[in-house]
Amino acid sequence: MLVKNQILVTTRDHFNIFEVKTLKKFLLYLIPLLTLALFIFIMNSGSLLKKPLGNDDRLYEAVQRIESDVKEKNWDKASKNINYAENAWKKIVRRIQFSVEKEYIIQISGTLSRIKGGIEVKDDKAIMEEIYYFYELWDKLAK
Repeated sequence: MLVKNQILVTTRDHFNIFEVKTLKKFLLYLIPLLTLALFIFIMNSGSLLKKPLGNDDRLYEAVQRIESDVKEKNWDKASKNINYAENAWKKIVRRIQFSVEKEYIIQISGTLSRIKGGIEVKDDKAIMEEIYYFYELWDKLAK
């Protein structure tokens, strides 16, 4: 039923308007909650993201191989392994940069650089110190 310059709102239209308002209110709360949950997940995912996801990011294993190479005085293999470890660390940093403290990232990068320098000059004692310091940093990373 239409009256001049007025539109009659039926019961069906009234429920559609009610559903749209409810949906808007639902989304008004849902979107911020989902965003907050996503950020909390990202901030706490460092311990998961530091683990290897492929064959080219096995940093902890590479440092263990460097340790055994240094004990055996196999400097060529140690040099190859430190290059692999540096590339693996670059990949891991991209994943964990938002979920760990920047200080740990800087310290691990410095430790890998000192290990590389020790391999170049074949200083096994300095390398072993840095390797065990790396192990400690790795354990504390994302805790």
